[in-house]
Amino acid sequence: MSDDTGDISRPELAEYCRTQAAILAGHLDQRSAELSDLLEEIERDTANARATLAERSGPDTDAEATIAEIEDKQERAQAEQEEIDEYRALAQGYTDLAEQLAEGSGDLETVLEFEIETDAPTYFDAETTILGVATGEDRG
Repeated sequence: MSDDTGDISRPELAEYCRTQAAILAGHLDQRSAELSDLLEEIERDTANARATLAERSGPDTDAEATIAEIEDKQERAQAEQEEIDEYRALAQGYTDLAEQLAEGSGDLETVLEFEIETDAPTYFDAETTILGVATGEDRG
């Protein structure tokens, strides 16, 4: 590969990667807060279900429904945690790429390869990725 990155300099690419990492960090903060709220809700529901079951004897269809709801929420929480982990890994990848570019290694092709490998455009709402612009699949 040559050092020529076309119209985009390494410092500009590094700044782009830092910006993408910051956008993802914002998503992580929001998603983490939502997950925390969901986990607190699960804890409350579980405590309420235990109290209800302790007060009653015999089968209780309401309790069974409550348990099913709690299990559904636990599955949602697990899925949300997995998504948070994916966002975190992508943000770290952009941060590492920014450092690599700032140190003089890598180029536009490196950024494009990273975005292809990670399917980066799917993690952004209105924000634009270089891959999205290059392929005409900009979501913004």
